[in-house]
Amino acid sequence: MGVSFWEDPYPVYKTFQERSGVFWDELLEVWVVAGRSAVNTVLRSPEVSSDWLRLNAGDSPCREFPELERMLLGWFMLMDPPGHTRLRRTMQSFFARNRAESLAEEFQDVVATQLETIRPPTGVDIANDFSTPVAGGILARVLDVPADVMSTAAVHMAAIASFLAQPHKTEFAEQAAAAVGRLNELYRALAPDLSPDSALFPLVGDDPAAPQDTYLHTAHLLSFAGQETTAGLIASGLLHLLREPGRYHEVATGQAEAGAVVEELLRFDTPVPQVPRVALADLSVDGHTIRAGDRILVLLAAANRDWQNSADADVLDFTRNQRHLAFGVGIHYCLGAPIARQGAKAAISAWTAAFPTARLSPETVRWAVGTGYRRLESAFVQPA
Repeated sequence: MGVSFWEDPYPVYKTFQERSGVFWDELLEVWVVAGRSAVNTVLRSPEVSSDWLRLNAGDSPCREFPELERMLLGWFMLMDPPGHTRLRRTMQSFFARNRAESLAEEFQDVVATQLETIRPPTGVDIANDFSTPVAGGILARVLDVPADVMSTAAVHMAAIASFLAQPHKTEFAEQAAAAVGRLNELYRALAPDLSPDSALFPLVGDDPAAPQDTYLHTAHLLSFAGQETTAGLIASGLLHLLREPGRYHEVATGQAEAGAVVEELLRFDTPVPQVPRVALADLSVDGHTIRAGDRILVLLAAANRDWQNSADADVLDFTRNQRHLAFGVGIHYCLGAPIARQGAKAAISAWTAAFPTARLSPETVRWAVGTGYRRLESAFVQPA
């Protein structure tokens, strides 16, 4: 796919929906699921698996790198019940909606501290100077760990993100394996100093000097999923608002309710546009039979635009009454959804209020290429 796809994949997604809500792609050898009802059906089906080994049976070079494979097998995002259920339950209270709300003032402090580093009229990169450090700071508060641990982890996560998007490439597996080694060192060093209030503390085991693998793997997962998606939501959300000065003004002046703004941005440009699955048994989806063992690419982003049922799907509308699927549905509904929502509300509200007349430099916008997440690499703004 050309660079233009990574800049704006939605025209391609629209052609998928126009073709069919579900179809078999001969080149990729995968079922593409793009229709809203079909996405809902697949994600809720007990006959569909998220297991890493099933998803990558026989064709992933990560088997050459045992520590990388062990890490991925330890991510509950890539597990089926009962392992998924057990680990998710251990983490759930730390990411619940009431806890996210209780941390709202701390999130606002993180954002305010980052805004203080921005000095108009200097050009500011909303990705690297704002959304990424804010997302890391927010996750540090959630996990009750030092902020510099999250910023260091974020550097290494880029290699893992590239590998997950293209797990068939040996060079990406090698780079990801090296990143896992560095992350293991980072989190082993952290374990003895963890507070009992940290979400990671229950996973460490009896000897903090030699923490168990469950601790390491879950720390990696939360660093990856917690930072990448929240940073992506904040950065892309601000970008789309800056491209529409009228909408930006509504947010900056408080005419648009912050929660509604975040929900519409999640629908409009979904931070995790696609998730992989594999069929455990034959299942029927919109009249198509997906056979046991077939791989499935579920396009959350296409389902959220829902062109077949929305005449204005490509329009930002903060009054829209439409539930989105940005966080998935079913047992793998995003654990960190309340945190991402609360963090994005704090970041977008504070940024627009601080810089109500900010202007985007369109020629500086760069999207990451070859990743499974919507990641803005850079976009410079004149704050005043």
